[in-house]
Amino acid sequence: MWRNWWLSLLLAAGGCGSSEFPLAPVSGKVTVDGAPVAGARINFETKRQGAERRSGPGSYATTDEEGRYRLETLFGYDGAVIGPHTVWITTLEVRELEDGTEEILVEERIPERYGDGIPFTVPEEGTEQADFQLTTN
Repeated sequence: MWRNWWLSLLLAAGGCGSSEFPLAPVSGKVTVDGAPVAGARINFETKRQGAERRSGPGSYATTDEEGRYRLETLFGYDGAVIGPHTVWITTLEVRELEDGTEEILVEERIPERYGDGIPFTVPEEGTEQADFQLTTN
């Protein structure tokens, strides 16, 4: 499921610039059981909106040592499209070997129950508190 994560981000971005979809600044923190998660990759995937059912570009970030992040789009603009998103968070890193098997480089530290995505709505004014306080229980 996580292997196709970046592919879905690229597909969500198809042909969308910031003028077509309004953006707002988004930053926050990722924790698991209260501890910051460093090196987590975050993907905000826009949900289709409007009569034409179009979606804007996705946004992404990687958390720092304190679990903090600031989003940008694939086109280099700061923030995320205003409106509803599905958020994917992962720490898993794998490498495909020549024989077709995979080697785990970094173990997943995000609890499995968040693997179906987390709903989040980006407000018009943006937010510095897009915090994801995840738990193992």
